[in-house]
Amino acid sequence: MKEMKVLKVIMTVIFFMTVRVSSHEACPSRSPSSLTTKKFRKSNRFYLDAENGNDGWSGKKSTPEEGAGPFKTFLGAINGIREHRTSLRKNVVLFVRQGIYFLSPTIILDERDERLSIVGYPGDKRPVISGAAKIPGSEFFMFDQDKYVARFSGKCSKHVFLGDKRLIRARKPNLNKWTGKDMTGEGPYLTIKDLLRPSEACDRQGSGGFRQTTCHLDNRNGFVFEKGDVNLNWTKPSAGDILIFEAWTAERGHIKNISSANKLQFTEPLRFPIGEHPMSSGWRYIVENIFEELDSTGEFFCDEEAQLLYLIPPEDALLDEDVFVASEDTFFIVENTKIIRFLDLEFRHSHDRNFAGYNQKPGVIQFEFTNNVLVERCLFSNIGYTGIVVDNSCTNVIIRKNKFSDVGYFAITSGSETKNLRIHKNTFEGCGVSNMFQPSCIFVQGSANIKVFDNKVSKTSYAGMRIGWQPTFSEDFVPSGQYVFQILGNDVSDFGMGILNDFGGIYLSSNPGCSGPNAILSNCHLHARVAFNIIHHASAYLYGGLGVYGDTAVSSLRVEKNWLYDLDGAAINFHCGQNNFALNNMIYHISDGRVFGTCNPIVGGGVLLQQDLTFKKNVVYVTDINARMWRPADEWTFEVPDVDKNIYYFNPFSQDQLDQFFPKGVSFQQWKDDTFNDLNSVIDDPLFKNIKQRDFSLRGTSFASQIGIQSINLRKVRRSSGIC
Repeated sequence: MKEMKVLKVIMTVIFFMTVRVSSHEACPSRSPSSLTTKKFRKSNRFYLDAENGNDGWSGKKSTPEEGAGPFKTFLGAINGIREHRTSLRKNVVLFVRQGIYFLSPTIILDERDERLSIVGYPGDKRPVISGAAKIPGSEFFMFDQDKYVARFSGKCSKHVFLGDKRLIRARKPNLNKWTGKDMTGEGPYLTIKDLLRPSEACDRQGSGGFRQTTCHLDNRNGFVFEKGDVNLNWTKPSAGDILIFEAWTAERGHIKNISSANKLQFTEPLRFPIGEHPMSSGWRYIVENIFEELDSTGEFFCDEEAQLLYLIPPEDALLDEDVFVASEDTFFIVENTKIIRFLDLEFRHSHDRNFAGYNQKPGVIQFEFTNNVLVERCLFSNIGYTGIVVDNSCTNVIIRKNKFSDVGYFAITSGSETKNLRIHKNTFEGCGVSNMFQPSCIFVQGSANIKVFDNKVSKTSYAGMRIGWQPTFSEDFVPSGQYVFQILGNDVSDFGMGILNDFGGIYLSSNPGCSGPNAILSNCHLHARVAFNIIHHASAYLYGGLGVYGDTAVSSLRVEKNWLYDLDGAAINFHCGQNNFALNNMIYHISDGRVFGTCNPIVGGGVLLQQDLTFKKNVVYVTDINARMWRPADEWTFEVPDVDKNIYYFNPFSQDQLDQFFPKGVSFQQWKDDTFNDLNSVIDDPLFKNIKQRDFSLRGTSFASQIGIQSINLRKVRRSSGIC
C-alpha cells in the first residue's frame, strides 16, 4: 500500500511537470480548430502555403490543386485576394499554413483589404513570419579553435539569432554568462578615464555635483580611455560602436578613430555630452562589434565587406540550429482601412533600421488611420525595435493574449490620438534589449478609453510601462470618476536590471509644457487610474527604481489598491502636479531611501511648483532603518499634502529612525503637531498574512479596518496575469 502511494505521488509530479512544459511550449495556446473554423464559416476563405503553394493559383483551396491551390507568398496572397474577392462588405480570411515565411518587401494593407483576417491554419503549428536572411547551420565551418564562419551576402545587422537565441555582437568586457536572452546593456563595463574637454564645472571627478549642466559640447565627440581598454591594433575599428551610459539613457557612438594619446572619437556626436551625469552614468561604456573581441560563447562579428559572418556557438549548436540575420524592420503596414485581424501567428527576427532614439517606429506591425483591429494569440520574439505600433488616430484596437519576448525597444506603443485601445492579458518578457532611450514593454499614449489590464511584464532595462508623455488635458477633460487611462491588475516585475536610472514600474508623465518656471499646470492632467497592480523587484544602477512614478508635474493620477514591494526606490512618486491621490496601497519598503516622492525645484527649473496631493489609507511597512518618508529635496511651499489614516510600521525598530522618519525629518508627533496631518494614523503592525510568500493582504485582526483601510488580495494577479 505504501509503495502504491509513492508511485501515485511520482506519477502526479510527472503529470504536472508534463502539463507545465507543454503549456509553456504552446504559449500562447492555439484556438481550438473547431472554434476557428466555425468563426470564419461565413467568410470568403483563401489559403497560403510556403511549401506547397503557387502565387499563380487562386488561393481558394488549402491543398495543391491546379488553378485553385494555395498561394505561396504573402505578397502573392494579398494581390490574389484583391483580385478574387467579390465584395468589401464580406469578411475574408487568409489561412496561413505552418512553415516559415521570409517576408520581403513590407506588406501594405489599405482600403482594398478591409474585413481581412490573417489566421494561422487551424490544426497546424503556428506559422512563423520572419524578417531575416537564414544561414543554415550546416554552412558554417571551423575558422579557428572556437570560431565558426559562413558566407553571408546580405547587410550586417545588430540582430542575429541562433535558433531563437539572441547572439551578442563581439564585445568588451564579455558578459558574465551568455544565455541567449541577454540585454545588450548588461555589465560588466569599462570605465571612461577622462573627458576630451574638461572644465571647472564639468570634469572627471564630478565637481559639478550630481549633474554637471555645463559640459562642453566637444564631449559629445569622444572620450579618453584607460590604456589597454581600447586597442590601437584592432584591424577594423571603424566597424565598432561604443555603448555609452548616461543616466536614464544609453546611446551608441560609432568609432571614427583611435589615437595614440588614448583618445577615441566618434563619426557623429552623441545626443548628450559625456560627463553630464557623473554619478548615475558611472562613467560606464561597452565596446561592441570588434573582431578581436570575438572571444566568448554567444558572440558574433559580421564583416559586410568580406561577406562573412563569424560566431562562437555553444558546442554542437550548429548541428541543430540555423542562424537568422534580421534584415526587415517592418512586416505589415495597415493604413486607412477597418476590421483587420491577426490571429495565431508568430513574428520573428525584425531589424531596427539602424536607428536608435526616441521614435516609436519601426514596428513589426504598424496601424495608421485604421479602425477595429484585433491582434490575438500571436507570438512576437527576437524583435529589433518595436512589436506593434498603433498610430495616427486609430480607434477600437484590441491586443490580447499575445506573448512578446526579446524586444529591442517597445513591445506595444500607441500615439496620442488613439481612442478605445485595450491591451489585455499579454505576457511580456525582455524589452529594451538593445535600444536604451527610456524603453519599456508598453508605451501608451491616447485621448480616450485607453485600458491596460491583466498583463504580465518582466525583464526590462528601464520602465515596465510608460503612460502618457504627450499633450495632456484640462482638469475637467473627463467627468469626475472617469479616466483617459486605466492601468489595472497588471504584474510588473524585474524591471531596470541595474542598467539605467530614474524610472518606475508604471511610469507616467506629461508634456514639456508642464515643466520649467513658466509651466501652466492647468493643462497637465493625464486622468489616469493605476489600481490593483502588483509592482515589485526593481533594480536601478544608482537610483530611481520606483513603483508608480508620476513625473514632470503630471496631474490627476489616482494610485490605489496596489501592492508595491521589493523596490529599489520610492513606492510612489508624485513629482509635482495637482489632484494626485495615493489611496489604500500596501507598501513593503526594503530600500534605504524614501518611501514617497513629492515636488522639488528641478521640475520647475529652480522654481517650486504648486503641488496638490493626497496620501491616505496606505500601509507602509519599513524594513531598512535608514529609510525616510520623504527625502530632503522633496518639499512644498504652498498647501501641505493631505496625509491621514495610514498605518506605519518599522521592523527592525529604530528610535533614531522614528525621530526623523516623517516629512522634513521630524518625529511622528511633531509631524502631526506642525501640519495636522496623520492625526488618525497609527504606528502598528498591519498584520500582513504572509510576508515571506509576499502576500500583503491583511489578517482580520489588523487595526487597518478601523481606520478605513481595506485588505487587498492581489494573489490572483500574480497567478493569472498574462497569457503564459
